[in-house]
Amino acid sequence: MQRIIESTKELKKLNSLTGTAILTALKAVVAEFTIAVSNILEIGFSNIIVGATAMYYGPVLTGLAGIMADTIEYLLRPSGPYFPGFALNEFVIGFIYGCFFYKKTVTLKRVICAEFLVFLIVNMGMTPLWLHMLYGNGFIALFTARIATQLIKLPINIALLYFLLTTLQRIKKPN
Repeated sequence: MQRIIESTKELKKLNSLTGTAILTALKAVVAEFTIAVSNILEIGFSNIIVGATAMYYGPVLTGLAGIMADTIEYLLRPSGPYFPGFALNEFVIGFIYGCFFYKKTVTLKRVICAEFLVFLIVNMGMTPLWLHMLYGNGFIALFTARIATQLIKLPINIALLYFLLTTLQRIKKPN
């Protein structure tokens, strides 16, 4: 709870808002390289930028930045109708990462736990629900269609996020 309160204070710091804006723009650029397999399945790696934002600025600011990033990404590259549930996904991802990485030493265990929670809550729970609401496909069918790719992506995401965050951890926080 203390980290969430500390993270809320980041909203009042111009340096934090500026850094978050830059990382949000970078996330939008990285998201342009997302590969759309179908209207219900995409492969991308912009979450590593979210991890960096979370480590520096915490769960609250990173979650809010996720909402902005989702909107910007949709404006840059619309795929299907705009649906605010996906913005909620981005908030939850940023919030989870912030809870695990903000003002904490990055460890492999922490990265695995954070990625597993994102996998479970967002990738396998919320996203299939939103896709079901948007396209009417059965939730179970969407869940099973996503599970293989998400299980393949999970160790890749863990490795990339761990490498990036441990590298950034050695570098002083930008002012």
